[in-house]
Amino acid sequence: MNTSIRSLAVAVTLLLGALVVPAAPAAAAVPAPHCESGGSRFFCLGSSTGTTTWHVTIVFPPATDVIYTTAGPNLSTRCPNPGRGLQVFYTFVSNGVTEISGNTSFWCNPGQWT
Repeated sequence: MNTSIRSLAVAVTLLLGALVVPAAPAAAAVPAPHCESGGSRFFCLGSSTGTTTWHVTIVFPPATDVIYTTAGPNLSTRCPNPGRGLQVFYTFVSNGVTEISGNTSFWCNPGQWT
């Protein structure tokens, strides 16, 4: 009797183990970039390593997306549309996982740096 119960327990354990599917690694959220603007330019600093893809959305109907690629965690460029609101986030690959930052919103300032 003990042998059949032990065999049944082993069989159930093996069956349950076969049914468990390992979870796919999720993209880890990284901090949103810190951005400043002035003189119709903007600068953003992220926490990425290596090649970074910056996703910039000009918030003005219709919304327009602009993509920039940099070799590191900084983006410095002219405002696509000075005097408009921007939303920025970045992505990069670390150890085979695509990391996605939080989103930062700011005003693309044609005047003094803020």
